[in-house]
This record gives sequence, structure tokens and C-alpha cells, in this order.
Amino acid sequence: MSLAGFDSARLAAVRPAMQRFVDSGDIAGIVTMTWRHGEIAQADAQGFRDADARTPMTRDTLFRIASMTKPVTSVAALMLVEHGRIALESPVAQWLPELANLRVLSDPEGPLAQTEAARRPITLLDLLTHRAGFAYHFTTTGELSAAYENIFNGFDATVDPSRWLEHVAALPLIFQPGERWHYGIATDVLGVLVQRIAGMPLGEFFRTRIFEPLGMTDTAFCVSADQAARLSTSYAIGADGTRHVEDHPSSSRWLKRSAFRAAEADSYRLPTTISFSRACCSDAGDGKATSA
Repeated sequence: MSLAGFDSARLAAVRPAMQRFVDSGDIAGIVTMTWRHGEIAQADAQGFRDADARTPMTRDTLFRIASMTKPVTSVAALMLVEHGRIALESPVAQWLPELANLRVLSDPEGPLAQTEAARRPITLLDLLTHRAGFAYHFTTTGELSAAYENIFNGFDATVDPSRWLEHVAALPLIFQPGERWHYGIATDVLGVLVQRIAGMPLGEFFRTRIFEPLGMTDTAFCVSADQAARLSTSYAIGADGTRHVEDHPSSSRWLKRSAFRAAEADSYRLPTTISFSRACCSDAGDGKATSA
């Protein structure tokens, strides 16, 4: 393993610094990697994959990466731009007609019934930059928050993308398209857009166009039976400040593939640290990380 130009003494400080988080109980375990110019300078695994079972963390442990899937979905969309299938300024209603006649809340905190017409269509750039006017239930308040909670957590795992998008289109936007940045389900909508333009499921596009070319064989929307033993236990901190198991490998919801999840465009991919680094290095246009 090369130091890739890093100072050896400062790299050596990474392990004890991370170990303090494990010893304090803030995290069960951690995998770190330092990469530069296509070379891995430091890679380490500390703590436990499962704290109760005292299963050691390893560098090939699988993690749920939540919204770090958003960059992958965005890369998929930009690949379609690169191939001339869509432009950044293209109104997405050309492929997503459900979004052709959207309404916008007159007051971001007001009732759902008080709306005005969208002044312009949503573009691909709006979706990529979270300026489309969408929200999450935890980034808005009032009636819109409750409606988004149902959209995102109520039935997204049991319907197809078109039905999910119909429900999204029935909600008013929180702001006019392009008016301001607001964190929301824009990347979920972007995932449906990629599926429609590419003519294939989003996971299939990811696998064939991004992950297989990068050698990311561990990255997927679910965990296979032979990978389950490497899946980390996911913990959450309760209101009382104590750590509890949020998702365990033996009963993980990621062991089974749902027919459709709106969240798949922006959450819960399951790569190893080094596997995910390959996507980051590729996104940066700075080469591909090698194994170490």
C-alpha cells in the first residue's frame, strides 16, 4: 500500500482518533479509507460489525449508505445527458407527464387547498439540484408534511413507479420550480425519470452501466444469501440516548427485494467502503481506486 503522498505520522493518527468513537460507544465499528491519485494510502477496520455478538468489523463489511445513493442516481441521469437522451434544461414532463400540470402552495406552511399554478415546468436541472419544489415529510410542516409521510413511507414499497408518481403529482409543490433549494424527493423522481428514458429498471441501469464496469460487485438494492453474513448491524439512538438495533442482518428488510421502492433512487444501497470509493473516484474523474 502506497502512502500516496500523505505524511505517514498524520495517517497513523487516523486509527486512534476513530478508536475513540468506538470506545465511547458512539459507534459500534467503522471502516476508514484514505485515497489519492488512484492509490489507497490507508484502509482500516475497527470495532464491531455487530456489537452484541462481538463480531469484528472487516473491510468487506456491507453498509447501508442511505442518501449517498443520490450521487449515483444523479450520475445515471448525467450519463443520459452525455448520450443525448435528455438535456439539463429539458422539461421532465416530456417523460413524466404526471408532472405536467403541477400546483404550488400559496404559503409553504399553509393548507393543501390553497395553491397557485406552477409558473414553469420542472427541468432535469431542477431535479438534480433540489430546486424542483419537492419536499420530505421531515423538511416541511403542517398538512404537506403529513401528506409526504404517506407518499414516502405509506405505500412506496408495494406499488410501481407510475402509481407512486401519480400520488406525488397530486401534492402541491412547496415552492415554485427553480425558485429555491429545498431538500426533498427530487432524486426519487429522478430515479423514475432514468427508468423511463432508459427503458429499464433503475437497479438494472445501475448494475450494467455503473457498478459492473467499476467492479462494484457488492453494491445492490438488496443483500443476497451469500452476502448476508457480511451485512453490518444497523443501530439507532433512542430518545433516552441509548443505542438500539434498528436493522439486524438475520431479519434485515434488505434481504428481500421489493417490487418497487420510491426510496431506491436515494437510499439504502449496500456497498463495502472500498467498493463505494470506486464510484466516488469515478465521479471525480480522477481515476479508479485499486484494492489494498
